[in-house]
Amino acid sequence: MPDKAKEAAQVVDARWYKTLGSRVWSALNSLKLTIFILVSIALTAIIGTVVEQNSPVEEYLAQYGETWTRVILYARFNDMYHAWWFMSLLSLMSISIIVCTMERFPPKWKSLLNHKVEKFDPKLIEKFAHHETLRIKESPEALKEKLLGVLRKKKFGVVSSGGGKEYYIYAWKGRHGRLGSDAIHISLLVILFGSIVGSYAGYKDFFAVNEGGTISVPQADFNLRLDKFWIDYYDSGQIRQFNSNLAVMEDGKEVLKKQIWVNEPLYYKGIRFYQSSYGQSWNKVSEAEIALRNKDKGKPEAPFTVKWDAVQKVPGSKYSVKLVGYTADFAYDERTSTVFSKSPEANNPAVMVEVYDDGDRLVSTPWLFMKYPGIFPAIPDSSQDLVYLAHRPIMYSGISVNKDPGTNIVWLGSIIMGLGFILAFFIYHRRIWIYLKDTGQSTEVRIGGTINKNQLVFEKDIKEITSALSTDASRGNK
Repeated sequence: MPDKAKEAAQVVDARWYKTLGSRVWSALNSLKLTIFILVSIALTAIIGTVVEQNSPVEEYLAQYGETWTRVILYARFNDMYHAWWFMSLLSLMSISIIVCTMERFPPKWKSLLNHKVEKFDPKLIEKFAHHETLRIKESPEALKEKLLGVLRKKKFGVVSSGGGKEYYIYAWKGRHGRLGSDAIHISLLVILFGSIVGSYAGYKDFFAVNEGGTISVPQADFNLRLDKFWIDYYDSGQIRQFNSNLAVMEDGKEVLKKQIWVNEPLYYKGIRFYQSSYGQSWNKVSEAEIALRNKDKGKPEAPFTVKWDAVQKVPGSKYSVKLVGYTADFAYDERTSTVFSKSPEANNPAVMVEVYDDGDRLVSTPWLFMKYPGIFPAIPDSSQDLVYLAHRPIMYSGISVNKDPGTNIVWLGSIIMGLGFILAFFIYHRRIWIYLKDTGQSTEVRIGGTINKNQLVFEKDIKEITSALSTDASRGNK
């Protein structure tokens, strides 16, 4: 008795397991799931297009504000194609495609291999949507040879059987067109695999580079230098194009130079460098305009210009200043004690200078604020102060860096997909059954068949085949 109970429990467990597995398999094979995944990928791809990928946090802050920037960074919309949830969608899509292919391909392949029929029931022909019966005053054997010639001329494969008073002919053409959907499925898997390879083995990055600046290229043994950036304009004053002259540096030597612009990248050692944006630098200026102010007078003296990283004598004083820092939208992080720019816009510009006395002794390194002059004394224990009046900005070039080793795999998948579309939409699987029977005074010819698409083409085929027979034929139903 206990043995029977144990066996019954095992049967129940097996049925439960099979039922669950069948439901999971059915769900993965579901058209609804496929549509849901495709729509989800399409919607997230829109987000990835709208939200620029791998840009500096300052750009997100300037464009979307602090609240939405937190959302973007938390959901990884700034690096969406590497996010775990996007990779999960791709994986689920791959599994669904594999299940669909395994479900449909084996029986289809088997039917294509075993499609030749030497003998068949003549009544089968009458069940086809396209069929015709003729009576021709020729022998069955002569008509058979004539039909075989016509079919072969039209590139049909044929098999025939029978003899004497009855003959059977089966013809086919374009059976490879049935594999178009499977080729498309395989191409999607190849493309998804290439995308995953590119996502994990490659990267996308962004650099804002000032003229003369150098990029340390990630995962590479070379650097990139920006020699020049400029903007071309139309006669109307509208921007026509923005350009960068880049130089590739290896071991301190210049090995390649190229001018890039939008849609014309530099390609070197599997890495592409795109011209993606430009703007005013938020951490460096060409020069600043500063003035000395005597605290007892209140008004500043005549301004003087200080170039970046250069020492300039302050007129009417014993001091000299050196311009060493700039931030477009001043902000201070108390936790890390660092100064940064909240945005690339000059909303709260400030410059840092080093103040030296006559003996070249460093006196102070103050931040001077354009909108808040004198908020912090630039020269301690002195009746004189420094005022920041203006600056001349420098332009940065926004360079997007893209390394994607999966590109060639994606191209291979695209080629397979193109072949799949050709098979699916331009090659039609046609099958024709013909039965010939000697009725004594004439030969009865029954012709019928099927096509998987484009019924008009098949009607034309049937008409051409019947027209090639004797013009003295009498026709039956169609």
